[in-house]
Amino acid sequence: MNTDTEYITLITELRDTLYRLARSILANDAEAEDVVQDTLERAWKLRASIAESDYPRAYVCRIAHNIAIDRSRRLSKQSSFSEQLTSIGISDGRSRASMSDMTAITLSLISRLPERQRIAIHMRDVEGYELEEIASMLECDQTSVRMNLSRARKSIREQLLKIINYGV
Repeated sequence: MNTDTEYITLITELRDTLYRLARSILANDAEAEDVVQDTLERAWKLRASIAESDYPRAYVCRIAHNIAIDRSRRLSKQSSFSEQLTSIGISDGRSRASMSDMTAITLSLISRLPERQRIAIHMRDVEGYELEEIASMLECDQTSVRMNLSRARKSIREQLLKIINYGV
């Protein structure tokens, strides 16, 4: 693959494959199409590397796969975060806009936590890292991470309940 024309031909041939790959991971048409667009953008930036690759089709498919997995994790964390809010009684029939407000409030509360708690809860509940990875990054053991997560969640829960019950 030496020219931009060959690159464009490759991408044109792969577009449906990329869409089906993303769709199989995300199970959502719009998200899959977004993955394809993100893949095409990233592949364009990496076209020199793709051209040098022995398997350019596999290279582009791997890009799409990675983007789809990242998007799936992020969507999963967002829905998990909403489910957590629901589990403590926050979404009692409120509109989507209210949930968005609650998410913003929660993120604001997270930003006020002590540093270790803030990092731990962000990495676990927002970014989706495993306890072992967080412990490694914070240079502590998993028990400390669990303790910081527990304290952070308890603090957030208490503050959210105050806001809901008293409008504080």
